[in-house]
Amino acid sequence: MFKKSTTALMASAIALSAALPAFAQDVTLTMWHNHPEWKDRAQAILDAFEAENPGIKIDLEEIAGTNYSARLNTALAAGEAPDLFGLPAGNETLAAGNAGYAMDLTGKLDLSSLRATPGEAVVQDGKTWGVPILGAYSVGLYYHRNIFADLGMTPPTNQAEFLEMCAEMKAQGVTPLIVPASDGIVPSFMYMMLTASVLGTEGFAELRRGERKFTDPDLVAAADFLQDIGECMQPGALSTPYVEGKALAALGQGAMMPGGSADYAGYQEINPAVDLGVVPFPGVGDNAPATVTGLEYIYLVNSDTEHADAALTFLQWMLGDTAQQMVVDSITMSTSKNVAPEGNRILDEFVQASRSGDMRVFYELPETGNVWSVAQQNTAALFLGEISPEDFAAKLQDAVVIAE
Repeated sequence: MFKKSTTALMASAIALSAALPAFAQDVTLTMWHNHPEWKDRAQAILDAFEAENPGIKIDLEEIAGTNYSARLNTALAAGEAPDLFGLPAGNETLAAGNAGYAMDLTGKLDLSSLRATPGEAVVQDGKTWGVPILGAYSVGLYYHRNIFADLGMTPPTNQAEFLEMCAEMKAQGVTPLIVPASDGIVPSFMYMMLTASVLGTEGFAELRRGERKFTDPDLVAAADFLQDIGECMQPGALSTPYVEGKALAALGQGAMMPGGSADYAGYQEINPAVDLGVVPFPGVGDNAPATVTGLEYIYLVNSDTEHADAALTFLQWMLGDTAQQMVVDSITMSTSKNVAPEGNRILDEFVQASRSGDMRVFYELPETGNVWSVAQQNTAALFLGEISPEDFAAKLQDAVVIAE
């Protein structure tokens, strides 16, 4: 990707903030964000920051996810990137840091408020290049509670229930599943959840060590189930972009849709009356249903910024309790161990769903980072029957990188 040669923070964070300079004149930080559907909620958090830090203004630009990477790549190459920009935790963040695009944040911020998994995810090769200021997510299966009530059905928990329900819904003229599949991202999340049901966290660790393979029969069964799910998706799913698919899902054009905890805000923006529930994605065979969990984009500081101190002040505030309570109450799951959602039923359901079985997303880890992109490139061929589940699994296994 890269080519260039709170109410109060914890005591140590307060000390760190006190060491940063006061801003006698206004400083404006530019920030790119890839969730336009969060605009009002994200801006409310930035307004709270500016109220507590009147010398710093955040100029937020919202860029749709489908355009974000291309815009950012171009801006970085041209030396015109914003002061603050987000990237997925994992290989892309490490590449940005190693290419010199991002400031090394190691030791410059107090990260003690982070839960263990996010804290682990932001450290790569001993360095911290970015921090998760806008939360984490879990991915499961959304369903329209009103549609299920009208049909007299309950959400499926395993492969047989799902495929049987799919057939029954289609017989009654109901589209079972909305999947925006044009770029392969949502189908790849579906595959991750299916593998999570087979592997669990222990099995995933074994796969990363080379002790399990995607070509093992029980994991080929996950690819086989994914191929079968294609029959349950809306017509034209393979040409449906994310924004259009999200609108179809929010407006009840299908009974279910795979989605993350951060998607709910967008569904509400499209349809304030939407009545959704969340369950883990049905398990392969008799395996328990599962979810996957990862970080929303982590935020990096442009190495060319003229306002490094202001950027650090902003990131430290965003890691604090005030900001993270706003994140978890209005947008998605927080990465902070100090806050919990207050009256957010959807996030509570995601927490419950993740207890059935949960696994980290492929792209945040060096061994499986390449698997993510290979899955995206091949899900359409799997749905179309152009490759077999065995061939799909073999392509993914070839992309695994096992440390020597």
